[in-house]
Amino acid sequence: VWVAASVGPYGAVTADGAEYRGRYGLTIRELERFHRPRIEALAAAGPDVLALETVPDTDEAQALLRVAGECGLPVWLSYTVAGDRTRAGQRLEEAFGLVAGEEQVVAAGVNCCDPADVDGAVRVAAEATGKPVVVYPNSGERWDAQGRAWTGGATFDPGQVRAWQDAGARLVGGCCRVGPATIAELAVLLGEGGTTHEPGES
Repeated sequence: VWVAASVGPYGAVTADGAEYRGRYGLTIRELERFHRPRIEALAAAGPDVLALETVPDTDEAQALLRVAGECGLPVWLSYTVAGDRTRAGQRLEEAFGLVAGEEQVVAAGVNCCDPADVDGAVRVAAEATGKPVVVYPNSGERWDAQGRAWTGGATFDPGQVRAWQDAGARLVGGCCRVGPATIAELAVLLGEGGTTHEPGES
């Protein structure tokens, strides 16, 4: 069993949905300054791995990777995506290319996204990085930042995980609005050898 410490995006602190847009108007160095004390505090608690997750763009990914590199812990990098791009609009081949050959990065993939966007992202992550893929999408409902409510219906189908595994996914679970019952179903589908992940809802 691994304990992963979650390092979320800068946009979450603005409480306006910026984590789904990226491009905050901050430089990479400014993002490093924001993330450094958070990562240092988490590293001091002794987790097995840092989960650099819900990352909307490559600028923030670069900042997170630089700061995490100072602590010596393994990390996984997980983007939030829309279609075949990051939320900020960068091509996934470019985004995942940042971690190809980076030994500290033990997995790369996507989270906090629509389940429909996972299939293509898993394939790109596997091809671009050569690493195991981590994937934990949302329920399929969408966050309305202005109305501060979830909208739409759930579309997460646990049966999809087999296709994700075939494409390279090795850490599988659910993010926002995916509850314990669905995680339990995933665990049954994956068998005892599988790995599931259920972070706190954001």
